[in-house]
Amino acid sequence: MDELFQDLRYTIRTLIRTPAFTAVAVLTLALGIGANTAVFSVINTVLLRPLPYEDPGRLALIWTNFGPDLPQNWVSGPELAEMRELNTTFEEIGVVVPTTVSVTEGGDPEQVGAAGVSGNFFSVLRVDAAIGRPFVAEDDMPGAAPVVMLSDGYGGDAEVLGKTIFADGRSYTVVGVLPPGFKLFHPDLQFPETVDLWVPVVPVFGVDYAQWQRGNHGLRAFGRMKQGVSLERAQEDMHAVATQMQELSPDYYDFAGWNITTLSLHADLVEDVKPALLVLLGAVAFVLLIACANVANLQLTRAAAREREIAVRTAVGAGRGRLVRQFITESVVLSLIGGAFGLLGAVGLVRSLVALAPDTLPRRTEIAIDGGVLGFTLLVSVVTGILFGLAPVFHSLKESLVESLKEGGKGSGSGMRSGRLRSGLVVAEVALALVLLIGAGLMIKSFRLLQESDPGFDAENVITMRVSLPQSKYSTPAEVSQFFDQLIDRTEALPGVISAGTISHLPLSGAYASGTTRVNESEAQPEDEWAFEAERRWVSSDYFQAMRVELVRGRAFTELDNVDSRPVAIVDEEFVRRFWPNENPLGKMVSINRDAEGERVWREIVGVVRHSKHYNLQTVGREQAYYPYKQIPVNTMFLAARARSNPASLAASIRNEVWAIDPAQPVSQVLTMSELVDSSVSQPRFNLLLFGAFGAIALLLAAVGIYGVIAYSVSQRSHEIGVRMALGAAAGTVLSLVLRQGLAVASIGLVIGLAAATGLSRLLSGMLYAVSPVDPVTYIGVAVALAVVAAAACSVPALRASRLDPVEVLRRE
Repeated sequence: MDELFQDLRYTIRTLIRTPAFTAVAVLTLALGIGANTAVFSVINTVLLRPLPYEDPGRLALIWTNFGPDLPQNWVSGPELAEMRELNTTFEEIGVVVPTTVSVTEGGDPEQVGAAGVSGNFFSVLRVDAAIGRPFVAEDDMPGAAPVVMLSDGYGGDAEVLGKTIFADGRSYTVVGVLPPGFKLFHPDLQFPETVDLWVPVVPVFGVDYAQWQRGNHGLRAFGRMKQGVSLERAQEDMHAVATQMQELSPDYYDFAGWNITTLSLHADLVEDVKPALLVLLGAVAFVLLIACANVANLQLTRAAAREREIAVRTAVGAGRGRLVRQFITESVVLSLIGGAFGLLGAVGLVRSLVALAPDTLPRRTEIAIDGGVLGFTLLVSVVTGILFGLAPVFHSLKESLVESLKEGGKGSGSGMRSGRLRSGLVVAEVALALVLLIGAGLMIKSFRLLQESDPGFDAENVITMRVSLPQSKYSTPAEVSQFFDQLIDRTEALPGVISAGTISHLPLSGAYASGTTRVNESEAQPEDEWAFEAERRWVSSDYFQAMRVELVRGRAFTELDNVDSRPVAIVDEEFVRRFWPNENPLGKMVSINRDAEGERVWREIVGVVRHSKHYNLQTVGREQAYYPYKQIPVNTMFLAARARSNPASLAASIRNEVWAIDPAQPVSQVLTMSELVDSSVSQPRFNLLLFGAFGAIALLLAAVGIYGVIAYSVSQRSHEIGVRMALGAAAGTVLSLVLRQGLAVASIGLVIGLAAATGLSRLLSGMLYAVSPVDPVTYIGVAVALAVVAAAACSVPALRASRLDPVEVLRRE
């Protein structure tokens, strides 16, 4: 222990005596360790931290499957009732329905995030009320008194219990307030950002789950598995349940592919972001390795200068073990100091990551540096110190320090072997930097192509807003149609508005509706594949004009396509490409629903439009079918108004028109389509910014590493260079000699980096759009750019060498 304290004291004195070395090494390590700490903070929160529920590993999402076109779908009321009755592996199965409600509390109407839940919803999660009581089974029955639970931020203290809240024209009695910070984590992008009101599902609709339409798949189901039941066992059980349901309702499930899938709640939540986060963690690990190589080179240079000191210590009896421990101690102390500064930098970097992260990143607001992250930083600092401390250790373990001093001749302090080791470290730096820069280059090209991609509509100068009519107030199709007809007419009459229309699910919003769709005939598909899952949109007659969605053939909807006319539909090009690639689709028939007697309602295809992207700019979605909203009115629609300029300036005027029709009707989600387009690329932009930042750091460190090795080589070869110049070598010859040495090292790194990038860049394939992971243009361009940087880094010591005065050099030697 005494020897360890002696090593620590000696290390501190040594670092203080060499402030330039210490500052450069600490800064380099702080960059690498700080970046790793910040990214691990994201990984820790999103991927590693359990969900904040009791025994969260037993919580599973339950999805229905309707064939390969829709791997996951929600469940209907009858399916929920049968799952509860037939399964043997779940203690409880609950459901939740995301929505918004209109609340008016003495001012303007307000749209509030809400959720309809089953009576056992909070029991499944094992969440109790902080004030009052949670829901019970009796609250979720037909005829039950309407009750509501409030979020902590919306509820307040115990005085709120028993009060009445009017939402969507109904009065609800407050029975409980949820614990502070409670949130439902669900991979459904249609969930409101904040849920303030929670109400039981059944009393809202007035009928029990078993009495719902079997095709109304609006419930997000999840369950708590019994103690000791694995996810695999639960999946086997639910597969058996699906088979029994098919036997009970053969007319409904009369197609291949019907099944029920169970997935871990946490795994499904992070499924989409996990690959990108792991790739980013690998990228930032490369940055740390480059930092280690840089500091190892600094340590080698310093060790060469300390050879006389080491020789003296060896001569007076210091063993190799003691010398190794001294070097490792110095490295670890240096790394811990760098880790401390890196941790300070990581605090600010984490704030920036949270600000830049897309809304789709789960638990984004929880990302912070906690005890686990501190432990990670400490571990990385120690391992990093040992890692870069090995280089001077190897240097000090030469068989004879006296022979090593002789090896390089006059002016060579470290010999050829340590020179080769330094060059090897620079090769590794260049190779790692090239891999990162190629990844960044691929993402830059991908992002540029993504921004230039065609979404299928014109987003310029379009303002949108969500209008959700309460079912209790607008209960008939005629009332719903009348409201939206008036709103469209009033909006189009506003100054500066070119056209306006409505749609049930806005493009690029991530929201969608889908269901089993059937066609009556198709030469391109066998008859047993005529039933499939298609996306559905309800639109007004002017929607395609307002969004400038191109009509490819046929006609658009008109005001005459109403509840009294024959059922019609418009499909997109993807729909036609699947079923009628070589036929005229006009006049073909599709079906999405049944009438009151259970007979299929067939709709005539009257038009074909271009495919619109509804998830994000990267994804071409499933086949789409559009229906006139007057034939199937829905209470929640998005208004889209095209302005002559500055669409945001129309928001207040359109909101006033809504209130002119109904003073109690709120408006929410007011956004321009340009904002939605920008939001849809937030994840690729986030990946690009991080990769670009890591690539820039790697490039800087690699340039510094090349410069350091060549500058040290010049200083060690000054005698040789002086002799060459004394014998008549021109300055240009010396310049060329040094440049060739540096570029030779860099070239080896480039070759190795290109080979590594060819293999590793394939991991980026899921993060790229319209770009091959082995895009030759990107590879060549990045390699040339890095070679230019390497040449620039070599040129400074090369110029210095070419300007040496041979007389002064030889006199000094």
